[in-house]
Amino acid sequence: MPGAGTKRMGLLEEIQRLAVSDEPDREVLQRVVEFLHGSHPRWHWTGIYLLKGDELVLGPCSAPASHARIRVGEGVCGTAVAEGENQLVEDVREVENYLACSLSTRSEIVVLIRHAGRIVGQFDVDSDEVGAFGEEDERLLEEVSRIVAPRVAALAGKPG
Repeated sequence: MPGAGTKRMGLLEEIQRLAVSDEPDREVLQRVVEFLHGSHPRWHWTGIYLLKGDELVLGPCSAPASHARIRVGEGVCGTAVAEGENQLVEDVREVENYLACSLSTRSEIVVLIRHAGRIVGQFDVDSDEVGAFGEEDERLLEEVSRIVAPRVAALAGKPG
């Protein structure tokens, strides 16, 4: 059975392969989301939000979400952009400005996606378990963010 490091390397290699493919940006990012989501059984929702002006606009995701647009500064996602920092929330019930997409969500991680020194989007991942995310998840999502940043920047720059 392969170790966690081997699994992680395989996951990153597959995402790198997708990122350099000739497929359209949205299709590549949708496949990346699905691949990440399917690789982590504790993740119950995985998505990418694109930063467009002062709003985060829902991009590729593993399932529909009730918040297709989030203003910068609102909720965990908007706070990440406003503060310029990733957010790792052990228990969302303790977050005063939490925007619930699912009543079963208990923890959330938001990792910013930067391209050419500016925030262009973010990975947002939810779990039904308290404390589901840790530094290893954050590092993985940061690595994936670096790989897909040009694709996210291209998609964020398109109208819509």
